[in-house]
Amino acid sequence: MFDHAYGSYMKHAYPADELMPLSCKGRVRGQEPNRGDIDDSLGKFSLTLIDTLDTLVVLNKLEEFEEAVRKAVSDVRFDNDVVVSVFETNIRVLGGLLGGHVMADLLKQRGEKMQWYHDELLHMAVELGHRLLPAFNTTSGLPFPKVNLRYGIVNPLSRTGTESDTCTACAGTMILEFAALSRLSGESVFEEHARKALDVLWERRQKGSDLVGTVINIHNGEWVRRESGVGAGIDSYYEYLMKAYILLGDHVFLQRFNTHYSAIMKYISQPPLLLNVHMHNPTVGVRSWMDSLLAFFPGLQVLRGDLKPAIETHEMLYQVTKQHKFLPEAFTTEFRVHWGQHLLRPEFAESTYYLYKATGDPYYLRVGQSIVEKLNTYARVPCGFAAVQDVRTGTHEDRYMETLFPNNPSFAKTIRDGYKYLTGVGRALHSLPEQKGVYRVRIVAEVGATPEEEAVVPHVVQLISPPFLGFVCLSPYTACGPVDNAAELKGRIALVLRGDCMFAAKARWLQQTGAIGVIFIDHREGSNSDETPLFQMVGDGDSTEDITLPLVFLFSREGAVLTAALEEHHNVDVLLLPKERQLGYDKMEEPISMNIKLLLTQEGEMEEISAGGPTLQFVLENEEVFSKEELIGSEQQDGRTQPCSADSSQSLNSNAGPET
Repeated sequence: MFDHAYGSYMKHAYPADELMPLSCKGRVRGQEPNRGDIDDSLGKFSLTLIDTLDTLVVLNKLEEFEEAVRKAVSDVRFDNDVVVSVFETNIRVLGGLLGGHVMADLLKQRGEKMQWYHDELLHMAVELGHRLLPAFNTTSGLPFPKVNLRYGIVNPLSRTGTESDTCTACAGTMILEFAALSRLSGESVFEEHARKALDVLWERRQKGSDLVGTVINIHNGEWVRRESGVGAGIDSYYEYLMKAYILLGDHVFLQRFNTHYSAIMKYISQPPLLLNVHMHNPTVGVRSWMDSLLAFFPGLQVLRGDLKPAIETHEMLYQVTKQHKFLPEAFTTEFRVHWGQHLLRPEFAESTYYLYKATGDPYYLRVGQSIVEKLNTYARVPCGFAAVQDVRTGTHEDRYMETLFPNNPSFAKTIRDGYKYLTGVGRALHSLPEQKGVYRVRIVAEVGATPEEEAVVPHVVQLISPPFLGFVCLSPYTACGPVDNAAELKGRIALVLRGDCMFAAKARWLQQTGAIGVIFIDHREGSNSDETPLFQMVGDGDSTEDITLPLVFLFSREGAVLTAALEEHHNVDVLLLPKERQLGYDKMEEPISMNIKLLLTQEGEMEEISAGGPTLQFVLENEEVFSKEELIGSEQQDGRTQPCSADSSQSLNSNAGPET
């Protein structure tokens, strides 16, 4: 699998930053359509080559490693006029250079390979570190989220430095690489800046709950988004606190991590779920879905030695992957798809590895096997591995401490079994126990309207012209940059094609024109609302509070109806509303749900339970099973329950009324 992916990159993409596995070519910043902030990881520095250096040594590909280091030293340059993500460049490029340097130094000391090496990768890492340092020039000490590799922040040519916010993980995921760079180079400035950023986040935690928010102002340290969890926006802040203690031995990091961890387990952890809460009022949940980035957390819990909740959450995640083949980018508490993408993220595999090393349970080897088999079956393409655009359809995207643990492989199974059929898939039928006796099962039925799901509500765009009440401007654009005919769009609804960049990037460009709304039309031919899974348009990772423009998405087939109407009539009026409320359609009835609770009791115990509804009595024999319905509470003598006669049972059924 590695040879297929790395070989495809070197053959089709190098020296580009990334391989486009469907197009079989490299993705070069500025040469491909802009994808918004997602492209900020690309810096024209052969990202994939550097990110892969240490993996070559782990896989014992020492000849390839030596050749890759030679290429990096001779070809890669950092004096590029390009704006990059400080976070991504740190963890992938700076981290890749440091990992490669440590490996090269190790091989050189063994005397077998790399005898020509004289710390070239470390010198490159120091240069890159200095190019990232201008991002830390803020009043708070929290770094800017982006920096220009050539011009820094304040230079008029930098095209950045206007941002006021950053995510907690973005600011709190610097210490491992920056501290390692300082220790290896002797320049303390890197570790000092990373520590300062962590100090600010620690001081800005909510003192009552010990939780942090998701987005923070880099100038005054005020929280911009106050929801707290362990997924996107916060995840690696917690991870780096724990691993900074492991790497550096500084107990301050462990103490901070333990304080946060106690708060997480008190407010966010609802085994097996991990749900976001409000940092100032942590008893209030803020959403009923989880994102896939939290899959790292069971592994972090294993590092801390808290095995039981790690097993519980991991098993929940595994059940979701079995249901959808991959872990969706986000899923609801009912384990339905919330966002359908799967971007080949490694967090779930990492947690699986930690659990196997901690428990020795071969179950986790089988989980690992299923991960690689699904990658090979559903993500492998001729030029590498492609991200999955929607786990429901399988379409692809062109992107790419021992004493703490029980030495007993069966330990984890006792915890997992309670979550085996969490998602309702693959539920087994249990045989009845072979013993004589009478058991009574009390059934409590709670009937009510099905609660609203966090899933996407189907909406339609319905043409209601004539008369004309508004205006739509025809001319589909990509809108991934400055809009040419901005004057025409002012006060009108823009019609835009999906693709080439994020929805949020398009919305910001169109909002600048003075447009009053946007209708996106899917660029994938043939997609339609009847057959294509619904999804939600998502942001670009940054706060989207600045986007006030109403946004609507239409699949290709429905979009064609709208564009055809526009071509014929030039101006049409449209109405956006839930699908079941379309004009001319009767309102659909609310579905009814029923929750049934079962309670198993020994004979004679039933009288101790307050009666109040119909029950079923099961009499279990070795050879056969039969049931007899009885009504608890309707016929009692001397406090003892008497079974209903056959006649009374029939009478109950035939006279079923509202009370029944």
